[in-house]
Amino acid sequence: MNRFYNPVSIYFGNDSLGECTADLKERFSHIRRVLILTRGGGVEATESLAPILSLFAGKEGRFLEAAFYNPNIKDIYNLLQQVDSFPYELIVAIGGGSVMDSAKALTALQHMEISTPADIREVIMGEKYAEKSSFTPWIGLPTTSGTGSEVTSWATVWDEELGCKYSVADRRLFAKAAIILPELTLTMPLRLSVATGLDALCHATEAYWSVQSNPFSRAFALQAIERIRAWLPRLKREPSDLARREQLSLGSVLAGLAFSNTKTTACHSISYPLTLLYGIDHGIAASLTLSSVLRHNYSKIVEPEKLLRAFGAEDADGVDRFLRTVYEMYDLPGNLGAYGVTKESIPMIVSHAYTKGRMDNNPVPIKAEELDLMLASLL
Repeated sequence: MNRFYNPVSIYFGNDSLGECTADLKERFSHIRRVLILTRGGGVEATESLAPILSLFAGKEGRFLEAAFYNPNIKDIYNLLQQVDSFPYELIVAIGGGSVMDSAKALTALQHMEISTPADIREVIMGEKYAEKSSFTPWIGLPTTSGTGSEVTSWATVWDEELGCKYSVADRRLFAKAAIILPELTLTMPLRLSVATGLDALCHATEAYWSVQSNPFSRAFALQAIERIRAWLPRLKREPSDLARREQLSLGSVLAGLAFSNTKTTACHSISYPLTLLYGIDHGIAASLTLSSVLRHNYSKIVEPEKLLRAFGAEDADGVDRFLRTVYEMYDLPGNLGAYGVTKESIPMIVSHAYTKGRMDNNPVPIKAEELDLMLASLL
């Protein structure tokens, strides 16, 4: 695979706001109704957002909060109910990955026949949204530095009732613009900052070895890994330092670009039941198996020495040491047992760890018995 596609217009930093607002004013002058979806907490009042939001001052607008993590079917249903009478023509999403994913879900599910949460499950599982002739455009302004959702074309929606997660995926779900203002990440709690940083690190690493890996995704991935590896440990000393936040925001976008063409692999697939069943922060959950999956995949990785060099490591053990240094620095448990996982519960995790499009995207298949041993070694 030697092609790369990503149509998102990316604007980075306050210095880009002049050009950004001029471009958006021209592109969306015809829009009459704007849905502004936020994480809550009054983030829309942040001074740096004023030039963007002023573009829509003369239009009919609706503010809606998506103040939850890992949106599930009921969350999306509730949002749809709240905007049922508001025919939005553009969504401006201000928040973390959960807000971005919610925006994509509202884009995909708008104008569809949905009367109950179960209808959402049916539409997503049957990919009925793909039959729509057009999707509502959206713009992403991330307030975290880790998900990369502002530059990808899929959204994660969780199903707690069935104990699984779904992807709403369509190329028309790419944002029309991603506006990266690192100062928006300054209010992130330190744990969330680290968890999202680890998530971005996994995005980049998994993009590097994915079945769909290509020269462009690998180049973005290496840059992302080098930047996150260098700056994530420095965040603890001065979490309010904008220069550190800028580096991590850039690393997150680079990782997002990398996996926007490859999707993630085994680490993310395994992380889903860890998050769903044990409440482990998504990015932390994905990172717990990163070095183990690296060892498993090593023989099939293109130029593995470049990947190791990006981590500042000589082998998989060196990658593991780096991750454990981060865990210790930020007081994060680095073993599954600390989160309540037991040897007896591993078969349940394994049974939920094989997400289509993720586990089968891993370069070396992982058998159930191999995964069982891998998880047992992390207790």
